[in-house]
Amino acid sequence: MAEPTPSPAQHPPRWLFALYVLLPLWAATYLFVVGGLVQPEVHTVARTIEGVSRGATAAPDGSEQVLGILAAVPQDARDDRPPRPVTEAMLAEAKSQYDTLCAVCHGPQGRGDGPAGAALNPRPLNFHFRAFQERMPPGATHWVIKNGLGNTPRRSGMPAFGQLSDDQIWALVEYVRRLGRQP
Repeated sequence: MAEPTPSPAQHPPRWLFALYVLLPLWAATYLFVVGGLVQPEVHTVARTIEGVSRGATAAPDGSEQVLGILAAVPQDARDDRPPRPVTEAMLAEAKSQYDTLCAVCHGPQGRGDGPAGAALNPRPLNFHFRAFQERMPPGATHWVIKNGLGNTPRRSGMPAFGQLSDDQIWALVEYVRRLGRQP
């Protein structure tokens, strides 16, 4: 008796065979490059803003970082003030928004040490920096929260939160300023 010829269902299609071969190769390449086996190339960012030093180390008081941010904020926005006082209820909501939107980069205490912030260059601003507390006007902080810094010469990872109302943004401004004044 002659052996039966194998039906097409018994042999996997060629594309499936290619998938078995190519998928592991792709996965190995992905893990090698993205998984950290190859060191990423890091470029210094935002060192060409006028008034900001070109040195490799940042000033310990945060002045270089604040000057870089202020260089991106329009002059008229720096003088803005909240249209009404920020209430304690608004601050409670701001804390919740900070924990959700900001702490991942700026850290729970606002020290610029959040888990996502570790990968950013420049690093997230530390609200405890003396320069932030003394030189960053509330209007500038409001503008940065509303518009972000991604499309400015600063080119940081700070996203725009323009979807928040002005009252919510002003409450966040007050919250981060108070957060930075805590020991």
